[in-house]
Amino acid sequence: MEFKVDILMVDDRPENLLALEAALSSPDYRLVSLRSGEDALRYTMREDMHNVAVILLDVQMPGMNGFETARLIKNREKTKDIPIIFITAINKSTDHVLQGYRAGSVDYVFKPFHPDVLRLKVDAFVQMHRFHQDQYDYLEQLVRERTKELMVAAEQRVALEKEMAKLARLNLIGEMAAGIAHEIRNPMTTIRGFLQMSKKSESMEPAYIDIMLEELNRAGDIITEFLSLAKNKVTHLETKNLNDIIASMKPLIQAEATLAGKHFHVHYGTVADLQLDEKEIRQLILNMAMNGLEALSSGGAVTISTYAEAGGAVVLRIEDQGDGIPAEHLEKLGTPFFTTKEKGTGLGLAVCYSIAARHQATIDVNSGKEGTVFLIKFG
Repeated sequence: MEFKVDILMVDDRPENLLALEAALSSPDYRLVSLRSGEDALRYTMREDMHNVAVILLDVQMPGMNGFETARLIKNREKTKDIPIIFITAINKSTDHVLQGYRAGSVDYVFKPFHPDVLRLKVDAFVQMHRFHQDQYDYLEQLVRERTKELMVAAEQRVALEKEMAKLARLNLIGEMAAGIAHEIRNPMTTIRGFLQMSKKSESMEPAYIDIMLEELNRAGDIITEFLSLAKNKVTHLETKNLNDIIASMKPLIQAEATLAGKHFHVHYGTVADLQLDEKEIRQLILNMAMNGLEALSSGGAVTISTYAEAGGAVVLRIEDQGDGIPAEHLEKLGTPFFTTKEKGTGLGLAVCYSIAARHQATIDVNSGKEGTVFLIKFG
């Protein structure tokens, strides 16, 4: 069933409005009679104009005439596309007609008008309005359906991503379990061998006992580092300055560098105090500094610097002059048990990433032939 359309009729004379109503009376139209240009503008401002197909506008009216009314209607966003037909009995000159078209009309009808001609003109605009309205409704429905499809697809993509993340976590857990088994099996195998030797000889050399204790300590260290990866590990945050923590560790790292024939430098910048777990930050700095020293050839240097970025973030920079990290390995940094060292477990750097995460800090890595730079940003 076709919807009713609105037709606005604007004329200051009641008899003219009656004549228009008689000519256009139809169950398909809702005729709205208005007595002045001011009334027409008020109507367009307060009513929904979505269903108005055409405006019939008298030219000669007291107060605001038809031309002025048309210009104001055409200047408003919600009414600028509504067709206007001028109806007049006053002036039939070409200049007057052109003035009407310039004001925004689509047609000009002179009184006395023929009812059938006026009905045909109005009906043409009504049909165009219905066509555009049908197109609008169709497009609106199409948009709603497409939006619904996209929402369903988005929900399915989110579910897929969650499932992939779950599988990735399970895969990581499997890799970590295999790594733990491998790393702990080695010292356990050594201890088992010495115990078997002791059983056969009914005695054990003190040196063998020392080896077994070292292997047990190694297994204990692996388990301790692994537990440091736990996300729910409790951190004890206190107001600390990063420079103070570095200064307290400098002698230890300096001694390690000197023994290996390498160099260690520190550059302290002016940085704000942070909420830090000092024990964990010491572990992060020590792990990264030792990794850097191990990556160096004799005579190379590791440099630790601190500075504040323009946005207020405090940056801890740890740089070595090693051979760099291969590009294919960069994305795996921080993964437990991934290591390029012959005797490494890969847990040290993984612990650093875990500590950074608990401090809401990020770790960025830049690496090339001239060395590697780790940037730990707090805040």
